[in-house]
Parts: sequence; C-alpha cells; structure tokens
Amino acid sequence: MNLFHYKDLIDGNPIHIATVNSSNNPNLSVASDVRVIKENEIIISVNEMSNTQKNIEHNSNIVITAFNSEWIGLRIFGKGQFYTDGKYYDFCNKTFFSNGEVTPFGATQPKGAILVKVDKIEEFK
Repeated sequence: MNLFHYKDLIDGNPIHIATVNSSNNPNLSVASDVRVIKENEIIISVNEMSNTQKNIEHNSNIVITAFNSEWIGLRIFGKGQFYTDGKYYDFCNKTFFSNGEVTPFGATQPKGAILVKVDKIEEFK
C-alpha cells in the first residue's frame, strides 16, 4: 500500500470523509484541501466540518472516497487525529492559505488539520 501511487486522485481534489457520531449515526463531509504526505498518511485542512471533528474525537475510524471524472477511484480506510496547532496545523496553514486564499465559507486559515493514518485501500472502477 503506497498512497503516492494515488496522488493524482487525492491531492487537491474533492474527497468524501465518512465518520460516525457517539450514537453511531453517519456523517459525510467533503474536503478539497488534501495532500498525501507519506506512503500511508493523508493530511486534510479543516475549514468547516465541525461534526467530523467531534466524531473523530469520539471514534477515530474513518472512510475516505476519492475518484476521478470517470468514477475510477478509491476507498481509503484509516484512523484520523484532529489537530488545532502544531506541525500538521502549520502544514495546512502554509500549504493551503499562504497566498491569502479564502475558502468558499470565508475562512482565511484552517480551523484544524486531520491526519489520517491509512490501514487499507480498495480500488473501484
């Protein structure tokens, strides 16, 4: 398993992030400020996603889907950790906001960062 083989599907593209809350109800979020940073790690800049943050704090299991315009893609299973400061937060701030970017929601800096340690990747076509 090496996420670098899938950078073109993941980096900077919209992905879906599925989590569950403390009552086991699902939540689905979308993010596009995403980068592969190691062969088994993805970092996601959090600009909204308040439910996702709460859910990861309760249950770190997540599933991510990433796909191209022909619907060829991946299901990525792993564990997420939420950061509001430190090196992962700083990476998101520098990578996604260093040129004065503003998100569609008006954010000028990330609310946090999610580091995903990937356990398994499934391809779908």
